[in-house]
Amino acid sequence: MQFSAPLPHVDLTEAQWGLLAELVTAPQRDPGSSTADAEAAVVRGIDPGRVQRDEPLLSWLKLTERRDGWLAATALGAAVHYRRLCESSERRLSEVARLAEAHETTAPHLALAVRRLAQGSVTFDEALSSAARSPA
Repeated sequence: MQFSAPLPHVDLTEAQWGLLAELVTAPQRDPGSSTADAEAAVVRGIDPGRVQRDEPLLSWLKLTERRDGWLAATALGAAVHYRRLCESSERRLSEVARLAEAHETTAPHLALAVRRLAQGSVTFDEALSSAARSPA
């Protein structure tokens, strides 16, 4: 049985998170290596100057790596990126459940349907059907 260390919590700027997300999506040529590579980064919506400032920290944290003129996310970088996406989804789901709870008295069938859907105990169609049964 193989045990691995828990993922570290990383405090990055939005620009650094954005660069990591881009590199998880697809490796890219180092925009500092040529004008054409810098232009390709701009086409992807990436500021080459930000890459030059942010990538050394991401590399030091072992979230990205440079290899043969390419920048890419490491396995750790991808894991940290996807954990952040998962945590963001969990927060949003929690907010949806809190919204349903806030409307418990005004729309009880809808609130119950939303809560059950958020918990995964019903399908979307089942939740829609039970919410539609609410009295007008």
